[in-house]
Formats: sequence, C-alpha cells, structure tokens
Amino acid sequence: MPFVEREKYETPRQCKLHPSNDIFRDQEEHKIHLDVNEWRCGYCKKSFRAEKFLDQHFDNMHSNLLDGHSKCLADVCGALHCDLVMEFKSKKTKCNPAAAARNRHLCVGLADKCFPVNQSPSATRIHEAYKSVLLGSFSIDVDAASSILPYCLFVPKRKEKGNSRT
Repeated sequence: MPFVEREKYETPRQCKLHPSNDIFRDQEEHKIHLDVNEWRCGYCKKSFRAEKFLDQHFDNMHSNLLDGHSKCLADVCGALHCDLVMEFKSKKTKCNPAAAARNRHLCVGLADKCFPVNQSPSATRIHEAYKSVLLGSFSIDVDAASSILPYCLFVPKRKEKGNSRT
C-alpha cells in the first residue's frame, strides 16, 4: 500500500489489509508482465497471452499454494468502493447514498483496526485520510477520490521484464 509505505507505517496483523492476510498476494507477486500480450508464471515459467489466462492457470495448477489462513480482499470491497476500480460493464458513476450508509461501519471499522488513532502520528494521519476519502468528509469529491485508495490497495507491484519492483 503505497500511501502507507510513504508514512513508514506498518499495518497491524489484525488489519484485513495487512499483506499477510491477502490470500492472493503471493500469486500476484508471481505474475511477470513481459510485454503487452505476454505474461509469465513465476512458479513454473509458463507463458500466456493475457493476464486472465495466467489467473486461470493459477486456479488450475497452483491453487495448492494459496495460504488457507488468509482472506480474499474482495471481502472488504463494500468499504473500499471497488466498483469504481473494477471494470464492470455498467460502472456506477455516483455513489449510492443508501449503500454508502450501509457500508459506513465497514469503512470506520477498517480505519480503526488498520490505522488506530493515537497509535502514532502516521497512524492518525492515515486514519483521517482514509476516512475522509471513503466517507466524504472535508467536502472531498468521493466519486473521484474514492478510486485512489482501492487502486493503491488492489494493484500490486509485480515483476516486469524480469525486474522486481518492490
């Protein structure tokens, strides 16, 4: 999470966003993007024309490598406005106020567990920024700004052309 790294903040293990709690993180780190239409499996070195085929390969050939104690980050999509990042056919242009109200407790819960106020100045800054972006505090345009946080969370750094970006 680049915004967390910039603050030199280490998320607590009980945070659902902690890297060790992401069931697919290891697979994402083993995706090697060589060129526009060339992907390679970091486990067995097999090549693919598209990322979706590599994902299918992981499901079929390497699912045994998934950590059974971790969770899918999609479980927190309600709090992270994933619908603004994912490529849905009918992408929502505005936040649904009723859905936002229902998911408010998810946003607050994530902020409290992941970035506890008074733990450190960094945690407090991240906590407030997180809530302001996702809950629309401080007159921020939630429809535009809310895509920033999930993009940072769900777009992992991966190896490109054999070079590791970490």
